Amino acid sequence: MNNYNILFILRLLKNIVNNFLHSFLVLYFLDISERNILPLGIYNLFAVLTIFGVVFFTRNITKSKNRIILLRLGIFLDLIYFLAIILLRENIINYIFLVGFLFGLSNGFYYSANNILESNGVNNKDRAKFTGSYTAVEAILSIFFPLIFGSLINATGFLKSLVIVIAIVIFRIFLSFLFKDNYIPESKKVDLKKYYQLTNNDIRFKQTYRVQFFNGIVISEAAFSYIITIYIIKVFSNSFSLGVFTSVFNVITFFIGIFFAKFLKKQNYFFAIKLTMTFTIISLFIMIFNCNSLTIILFNLFQTISKSLCVLIFMNNLHNLSNDDAIKKEYKSEYWLSTETSVAMGRVISSILFILLAFFDTTIMIVVYALFLIIFATNLIKLQKILYNSTNDDLKKV
Repeated sequence: MNNYNILFILRLLKNIVNNFLHSFLVLYFLDISERNILPLGIYNLFAVLTIFGVVFFTRNITKSKNRIILLRLGIFLDLIYFLAIILLRENIINYIFLVGFLFGLSNGFYYSANNILESNGVNNKDRAKFTGSYTAVEAILSIFFPLIFGSLINATGFLKSLVIVIAIVIFRIFLSFLFKDNYIPESKKVDLKKYYQLTNNDIRFKQTYRVQFFNGIVISEAAFSYIITIYIIKVFSNSFSLGVFTSVFNVITFFIGIFFAKFLKKQNYFFAIKLTMTFTIISLFIMIFNCNSLTIILFNLFQTISKSLCVLIFMNNLHNLSNDDAIKKEYKSEYWLSTETSVAMGRVISSILFILLAFFDTTIMIVVYALFLIIFATNLIKLQKILYNSTNDDLKKV
């Protein structure tokens, strides 16, 4: 099996586990805490701080041949994390700091290496195909997995259903040993000073950091995004209903992935973001003032489309920029550390805002969420225009 396929499957399985966390685990936390969202906010704050801490302290290892060990360690810690949930059971609320720390360790080790390995393993011309196809396949699997999880949780309870997740983690560990890391940089230490000298005057990098910051507030491991899950749980209050709801909208994600990989042209990226985000924000405000099953379904329809497109477009841009001629040979670790710093700052703000939700009216906080969503979309559109114009300028020089 070649590196491309290994990376494809590893990302696929990682995100199936993440989707499980972002729906059923939130429901489980709310159930055992009697709908108190404060533990969930504390959990997320500890997780995002730990993720960044791990990425920062492993920065030099990511430039060595041992970086594949970081990936394997991250996958193994996923296993420890889920075993901890099984052992702690309802006492998980009393150990919320520990559980958040374990989740942060697993993601920190995993992504400290994965971003670089994926950047090297998929070239820029195949990137849209890779991300679009992966999203489509993930959506197909995600149609069935929420139904399976939802049914198992209803029949046997949350903890017993984790057996499936643990099996996925073990298979990921096996796959990681098949990966061959072929692009080791010559320098062995991160040199941020030299990296910033090369990129400080490049608007593409500066705008990427801005988008990453707002991405951390509203999308990427963002506690603020749990607000939407809580709204959904208000109406779809049991695991099976939540599973059905999640599966239906994964059908939409499947078509978005195919559309992105096969049909959407780069020159239309900013129009797609603007159009879908406009409908998402309008439907969000409708849901705020009249929360029922119809308005939740309407919002989730537009949110699924816009979020899928925005994540696909931005992750495509993020990885492509890491292969820029100025940094691709020696400064990828510095690039990913810089983008992780930006997203970590956003995640911390997101977690603090979510914790404040325990003390303030939900409507006020979701309006704040909507405003950040608008800022994120605006900056992503700006980044896409910058990248598109710079590509056209380069083509004119050839």
